[in-house]
Amino acid sequence: MPSRLLTAIFFVLCLAVCAPPVGAADGEAGMIISGSDKSPVKLEVFSDFECPGCRGFFLNTIQPILKNYKDRVCVVYYEFPLENMHPYARSVSRYVSAAARLGDQKKLLALFEALFSDQQKWVRDGNFEASVSRALSPEDFQKVKSFLETDPEGIERDIDRDIAVGMSRKINATPTIFLNHAGKQERVVLLANVNMYTLLSWRLNGLLGQ
Repeated sequence: MPSRLLTAIFFVLCLAVCAPPVGAADGEAGMIISGSDKSPVKLEVFSDFECPGCRGFFLNTIQPILKNYKDRVCVVYYEFPLENMHPYARSVSRYVSAAARLGDQKKLLALFEALFSDQQKWVRDGNFEASVSRALSPEDFQKVKSFLETDPEGIERDIDRDIAVGMSRKINATPTIFLNHAGKQERVVLLANVNMYTLLSWRLNGLLGQ
């Protein structure tokens, strides 16, 4: 895609805000699935595991970013279940928030991959727990179940904390994406018929000085 066209598209898509980025290090909101707070660029995603658009964005855009940018981009996911539209969204978020307590980025990412890959199946039968058990070892699966049983209020607070961050940014749809770099934040709007990986990789390369 010609660079002038990419520049024009991204000018339409992004709103630069001169404010410090908000991420997993602030108030413990969000879940880092790749990179760290030391990564030069932070990509934040407000997502709903039952949302078809969130599934497509993860599989077609986030996964290539994880593969090609690794620790140069910190990818942070925030739970933003749209409960009025998706009956299983909050329940899935509970399992994911519990799995985040395992403290292992690779295990959390494996769970994301399983839930999004299997989404079209479990939205029909409600058996998302099968995807969770497939992604985790039996031992880790039991730990997740234990977290859910012993600290349900804490799990709900974790989810509500993510939702509160989203509400503070006036989010009303998923997925919603932000880019943070050098103290500035850009909100990226998804457009139909646009290859978001091509667009975001062009922007990431610019921010990373490539």
